[in-house]
Amino acid sequence: MDITALYKISYGLFIAGVEAEGKLNACVINTATQLTVTPLYVSVTLLKSNYTAELIEKKQSLALSVISMDTPLSLIQHFGGKSGREVDKFKDITYTVDENNNPYIENTMLAFISMKVVKTIDLETHVMYIGEVTNTDHLASTAAPMTYADYRHKSAKTGKKGPEAPTVSNEKQYVCSICHYIYDGDVPFEELPEDYVCPVCNQPKSVFDAL
Repeated sequence: MDITALYKISYGLFIAGVEAEGKLNACVINTATQLTVTPLYVSVTLLKSNYTAELIEKKQSLALSVISMDTPLSLIQHFGGKSGREVDKFKDITYTVDENNNPYIENTMLAFISMKVVKTIDLETHVMYIGEVTNTDHLASTAAPMTYADYRHKSAKTGKKGPEAPTVSNEKQYVCSICHYIYDGDVPFEELPEDYVCPVCNQPKSVFDAL
């Protein structure tokens, strides 16, 4: 089975923001989609261990910022590259809050979507939140939406990729569960240093799954 065939499915890019118990956090996702019109439901899927998922469990609501082609890679990497348990992701970031005090970004974004969680589905390593849209509107950008394919292409062109994977194929492959980057270097994945990060989305070694 060649899992890269799934990359032909088009994904958008979003920043999922939440405030719970006085803490603000957000992360980059490519797993938001509209499910129905009546009622107006949207689904969002996050890694269970993600700090944003932990806060959404407490708050039962969140806000999505729809990323455009105008959005700088540095902003995407800022919200996708480190855990909110370690850094304050909204320090020095201009943001707005919705009616539930959940943060969203206006500059360079296409739209925001506020949603109230109505159902949670356990997907073993991930959790899917199905939410009713409570508010939404257009934002500053008029550019095209950025897809995950766009992001991978732009990231590859920057050359800012972190540790380079060796080029000789290893028998056992590992895939980043966040961005689908496949590590197939000649150094066994288990022997990579613990501070190894995905060269595309900068997520830690712990989010990789064996194929």
